[in-house]
Amino acid sequence: MNGRRPDARCPLRPEEPCTLCQLDVTGPQDCPLVYLVMTDDELRAGTHRSRLDFANRRPAEPIDR
Repeated sequence: MNGRRPDARCPLRPEEPCTLCQLDVTGPQDCPLVYLVMTDDELRAGTHRSRLDFANRRPAEPIDR
C-alpha cells in the first residue's frame, strides 16, 4: 500500500473529482455548495436522482464506419 489517499469525488457531479471550486475549501467536507445542497431536502433528492441516472447509463456504443 502506498499510503496515498484517494482523490475526493464531488458529491454534486457524479464521477468528477473535487476541483476545489470554492475559495478556502479543502474538499467536499467543507464546501459551502455541497453543504447547501445536502441540507435542502429537495435539492438533495434531485442530486440523488441525478446520480442514479448517471449510474444506470450504459456506455455509448461505438459507431461503425
